[in-house]
Amino acid sequence: MKKGQKKKQDKALKKRTKEKLSHKRERALGAVTALYQVRHARNYPIEGCWAQKDWQSGEGGLAVVVVARRQPNGNIVFGNYLVDVLCLGLKDTYCNADIPASEFRHDALPHIYRSAGPPMSISPALAHEIVYGGIEYAAKFGFQPQRDFRDSQWVLDPPETHPRSGKVEFGKDGKPLFISGPYDNAEAIVRQLIRTAGEGNFNYLMMLGEPPDDF
Repeated sequence: MKKGQKKKQDKALKKRTKEKLSHKRERALGAVTALYQVRHARNYPIEGCWAQKDWQSGEGGLAVVVVARRQPNGNIVFGNYLVDVLCLGLKDTYCNADIPASEFRHDALPHIYRSAGPPMSISPALAHEIVYGGIEYAAKFGFQPQRDFRDSQWVLDPPETHPRSGKVEFGKDGKPLFISGPYDNAEAIVRQLIRTAGEGNFNYLMMLGEPPDDF
């Protein structure tokens, strides 16, 4: 290889390496910025709260709750919470930040509810009652919120912030009702209910099908 060609190749390789490192730094910076916005979300005003229209009457007992806040730069930070109000509490959750407001309204929010059903606006008090109430009810039977709640909790206000109506029913007819989903370890959950609630103090149904694919 001629010296000139080798020099050109080395220069091109350096350029590609520099570009790759630059992209990595940008991605890392974006992740750090998003995490910062999530961790400081409680300082931002609530933009809106939503749940699917049939969250109370749906057969599976699942409520898909979204809480969004407006960042100082006008972008949106939001948390998405899949709550089993009948037994297991917070089954899944995630959060995101720095989403342009128009993108959140026209893309992110419809995407979240594409399989759960059309969303309706709900009050911040109701949104918090569903999420925290579900977590507290499930805790009675030894079920903990999904691990990503360690991040998405910061999009919510603290548990004692909003008064609770007491009208949200957790469990069914005074007992936990476990409706098995495709990703649930049904055997382990039933064993835990026997241990914590006691035999005869809970009900169980096997449900076939896919969970909401927004998680």
